[in-house]
Amino acid sequence: MCKFYADSMLGKLSRFLRFLGYDTLYRTQESINEMLETAREEDRIILTRSDEIIQMCKKRNLHNLFITNIEVSEQLKEIKASFSLNIVYPPSKMRCSVCNDDLKVRNKEEIIDKIPEGTEKNYNDFWECRGCFKIYWMGSHWQDIKKTISEINSSE
Repeated sequence: MCKFYADSMLGKLSRFLRFLGYDTLYRTQESINEMLETAREEDRIILTRSDEIIQMCKKRNLHNLFITNIEVSEQLKEIKASFSLNIVYPPSKMRCSVCNDDLKVRNKEEIIDKIPEGTEKNYNDFWECRGCFKIYWMGSHWQDIKKTISEINSSE
């Protein structure tokens, strides 16, 4: 499975890739050189909108993709076409949108004190990040994610 490292201009894309189960680092505080070194060490594909970073990747013989689109659905189409990604709804595996760690299934009773009041009445499936302990459920935002995935797959 592809592992990515998204440049600082691609935050929304990196979160979306994580929701889809793809191990995706996101450059926030790291220098470009630190990002490139980590990508080399961990065999990650650099995703960027920067010509400068693409040139640096080429000089270092690093896997990369220059993202040309602004809309996340179009960016995902670019990645899907370049790397033959399998983008499905619902994703078979999800990662934390905040820290990129794995999510584990949790029973409602185990996390009842960690979710907003009323959420337990409307949702039954919950996940918790193994790293930062953020709780997830398939709330109304998943309709937007489902729509985006449908758009991506309809272009085939």
